[in-house]
Amino acid sequence: MRALTIGSGLAVALSLVLVACGDSSGPSTSITAQVDDFKFTPTSWAVPAGQEITITLSNTGAVEHEWVLLRPGVRITRESDLPDTEEALLSEFVYWETELEAGDSKTLAFTAPAAGKYQVICAIEDHFNAGMEAELTVE
Repeated sequence: MRALTIGSGLAVALSLVLVACGDSSGPSTSITAQVDDFKFTPTSWAVPAGQEITITLSNTGAVEHEWVLLRPGVRITRESDLPDTEEALLSEFVYWETELEAGDSKTLAFTAPAAGKYQVICAIEDHFNAGMEAELTVE
């Protein structure tokens, strides 16, 4: 019997595809997100409460974007709902966030909050109004 050998690059690519496709059986501690001008792909993720979540982000757009997880109970419907200062935004609205320059990719970790549905946005001016919104379900 012959063993099938997959090159390490192909194995990494295959695992990223499998993670990106997701599994409807439940939450995952590893998620991926692609940000583009002006959308998130996918637009929803499910993770377990209180667990460390690894997120791999890629910005395939032409401008800087953010992946901002809003705090429990915070939901906006338009950018004017956000505070005027970055300090107030971070202290009152943001649970976790990161920025990506155009063409950048990064893998980071954060601890998932309590169970619930959380809004994910890009808080750069005019990006939310252009449609950059997604949802993180914490189970």
